[in-house]
This record gives sequence, C-alpha cells and structure tokens, in this order.
Amino acid sequence: MDTIAETIKFAGFGKKKAMAKQIQMFDDRLTDQGKTLLAVCASVKGIKQLYVTDQRILLNEIKGIVSNDERSIPLASISSINISNKLVCSSIEIVSTGNKAIIDDVPAHIALEIKSGIENLKAMTNTSTAPTSKVEKDMFDVADEIRELKDLLDDGILTQEEFDAKKKQLLGI
Repeated sequence: MDTIAETIKFAGFGKKKAMAKQIQMFDDRLTDQGKTLLAVCASVKGIKQLYVTDQRILLNEIKGIVSNDERSIPLASISSINISNKLVCSSIEIVSTGNKAIIDDVPAHIALEIKSGIENLKAMTNTSTAPTSKVEKDMFDVADEIRELKDLLDDGILTQEEFDAKKKQLLGI
C-alpha cells in the first residue's frame, strides 16, 4: 500500500491539496538532507503527521498558521510500536528511549501499514553493522536502492506505480 497516496486520499474534502503540498515539502527537505521518505500517515484532521524515513521517524504537529512542532526519533532508539483501535481509526504510539510519540485518529489500515514498515526497517537496522553475509549486506543496501529509485522517479524514468511496487518489494511490505 502506498501510505502517501492513502494519507492524501483520507485527508478529507478541501484538505487533499494542502496535505499533498505538506508531504511534498517534507519530501523535498528530506531529499536535500540525503534521506528518503518511505511512508506517511496523518490524523484525520491533518494536524499531526508522521513521516517515516530510512533513518528516523518525524512527528510534525501543526500548532498554528506559522507554527509547527517537530520531533525526531531515530529508528535505533524505538523500543516498541503500539496500535490502539477505535472504530475505523487507530492511535499509533511509538515508544523510544525516554520519549513517546502518539498520533491519534489515523485510518486503521494505514496505521497497520506504518507499524509493519517501521518494524521491517528496525529489523534491517538491528542486524550487525558489519555484515558478514550477502543477505545481511543486501539489507543494508535497501535504503540506497530506494534513493536510487527515487532519483529515477524524479527523472521521469520510472512511473509512480513502478517506484511504489519496487519500494514495497525492497521493504518486504
């Protein structure tokens, strides 16, 4: 599932363009920093957004017209990811060393996809930093491959669908 497209889809009437613009702005900033945006989710009202990169989780909360609060949680410090279901929406709680981030009112299917994606990323980064086998080395190359695919997408060589399919394949989701 493409969590970015799903998040925009569930942004609600009159908010889809604003959500798409917000996500694109984060993606551009992350690309400039050499990071890859892998997944996104947002509260139904769009006030809180969770961005998953190849290195960390960013929780952005819109506090006003010109004020945002952003928290960054490195993947390595995440100890658990919990989901609480409430009818059709869920809450995602990310617990890390001395920190907790919660985003409420996320569509349940997106919350499950985010949790699965983060767990897969953590599994890849929790392996030895000095890979001893080809399989372990390949896991460390996934983020680089996704970055290369993103460049091909940006250059118009790949379609969005091809990029999304290959990214899912690489992440095992």
